[in-house]
Amino acid sequence: MSDIRIKLIQATQTLTNLNLYQAAKWSAEALNGLEAISTDQSHSHSDYNLPPLDADEIFDQDKFLLAKTYFNCKEFDRAAYVLKDCRSGNALFLRLYSMLISADKRSMEETDGSIKVGSSTSLSTKVGNIHPDGNKISNSGAGGGPGGASSMGNGSELIGGTSDFNDFLNSKLSKILQEINNYISKPNSKPNAFLFYLNGIIYNKKKKYGIAQTNLFHSLRLFPYNWSCWQELIASLTTYEEALTFIGKLRKTKISLSSNIMFKFFEVVIYQEFYQESNILNENLAFLLVKFPHFNFLNVQEFLIAYHSLDYFQAEVIFDKILINDPLRLDDLDTYSNMLYVMEKKSKLSFLAQFSSSIDKFRPETCCIIANYHSMKCEHEKAITYYKRALTLNKNCLSAWTLMGHEFVELKNSHAAIESYRRAVDTNPKDFRAWYGLGQAYEVLDMHMYALYYYQRATNLQPLDKRMWQAIGNCYEKIDKLEEAIKSFEKALHIDSYNNSINGAESEADTAVVEPHITYKLATFSEKLGLWKDTVKYMKMCLESELEWGITDETSKARLWLARSALENRRFEEALALAKDLNHSNAHDIEEARSIAREARNRMSR
Repeated sequence: MSDIRIKLIQATQTLTNLNLYQAAKWSAEALNGLEAISTDQSHSHSDYNLPPLDADEIFDQDKFLLAKTYFNCKEFDRAAYVLKDCRSGNALFLRLYSMLISADKRSMEETDGSIKVGSSTSLSTKVGNIHPDGNKISNSGAGGGPGGASSMGNGSELIGGTSDFNDFLNSKLSKILQEINNYISKPNSKPNAFLFYLNGIIYNKKKKYGIAQTNLFHSLRLFPYNWSCWQELIASLTTYEEALTFIGKLRKTKISLSSNIMFKFFEVVIYQEFYQESNILNENLAFLLVKFPHFNFLNVQEFLIAYHSLDYFQAEVIFDKILINDPLRLDDLDTYSNMLYVMEKKSKLSFLAQFSSSIDKFRPETCCIIANYHSMKCEHEKAITYYKRALTLNKNCLSAWTLMGHEFVELKNSHAAIESYRRAVDTNPKDFRAWYGLGQAYEVLDMHMYALYYYQRATNLQPLDKRMWQAIGNCYEKIDKLEEAIKSFEKALHIDSYNNSINGAESEADTAVVEPHITYKLATFSEKLGLWKDTVKYMKMCLESELEWGITDETSKARLWLARSALENRRFEEALALAKDLNHSNAHDIEEARSIAREARNRMSR
């Protein structure tokens, strides 16, 4: 533990020195999350000192300090200019990092800090399909559909810039990469972790994920305590299978990162972000919580795991404890507000909106919380305004694009919703809600093949969510592929039964608590395909679920169907028992049930 403490102190000092504030904040929070040390375990001040400066760093020291002050005053171009003749790797990093931030800042200024929604120009002709390298790409990527589905027109003009500015931005990125490569190729150059990290950031922006991963790996091998680098690495892994493959490669490398404690943090976040519950996740999380009992980052991972598992009450308890320990924390508070929205806790969400606004009304998280509050009040236009504000403050705000898409769906603006969801999956292709939202939007437009494609993408990310399989089944029904529809709804049924068993239902009673909508759909599909035994089985399962779900449209229809079947098969007592209890349905069905009951009585009296 003492070694980890020393490493975290040195990492915080190094990252702060390079103005990597988010990474430094994470390291400092991890340091303060460690177990408290006793007096006899304390180390001398010299243990925490950074390595001495080399000749190039001494040469750059004065200019480096001046550049840092300019950087802190947000004069990024000036900071880069001061270091134009620097020799050391760290000074070169600060120069190029300043150039990157300046270019990113100008990209926002190019749009006047605004997000225009609802124009008649299709996103596919604007920025949605333009890589950071300026080349048009096909629509078969993150936002693409089957066969390269293009934008449907009448969409939304979102954050973007002119082609001239894209050329300027690309030239800046190319210049940064060139300077890094020139430094690395020098025969006597000292390997610098942060230059590899900067390479990884830029290649991630260009969506060249393989090259990004190579550079980020080199960076972490040299300096493993840069959490921002681990985050970039996680962002470059777009599928769970790819993540597992990469983890396997890391374990087999000659200089293995897997023995470092940072690798355990990496694994926990990988499993959490890909919605995978496993023994490795639980073991790593338990191990880290022992080592870092006061580190709120780990508690947030617990919250997210419970949230993704739809265990909202447990997730709420966890996050409430986080807020007790760190009451002014805004990080991840927007996700907490999303959960409160789903739980329909209006008063708590209202308090959260006021509370976060009193801390910092210009944080993206605050804007998302206020937007959620307006959405709960059905003030969808106001909600969209605040989601736009969040994106103006941080164009990579992961949830704002998805949630804004939901608001457009509520306003029946399917085209604007589609463009919002496209930007969401481009920002974070691991967000199953955005893929699911795209499917819903195309389903509203009766474009079921497109909807099916996007639902399948959502299901790949969240295979244990029955809603995904139901949506796929509905699409197959619309395109008359009933065999495939049955497979999808059976998958949803098995997931529902499994969830019930996890929650304590007895195995023999599982069929009695599954959702009646699922079993009724399976029954109707089976009937259309002439599968008589399956039809009867699912109709009975649907009716039995009435004990748990109460009387629904589906259970009433199943009761009527079974009564009709019993009458046709001369089981008059059964038909009478079923028909006489049908009192909650439409007038036509109730009248038919009465007719069946009369017919059954007449047959029984003969």
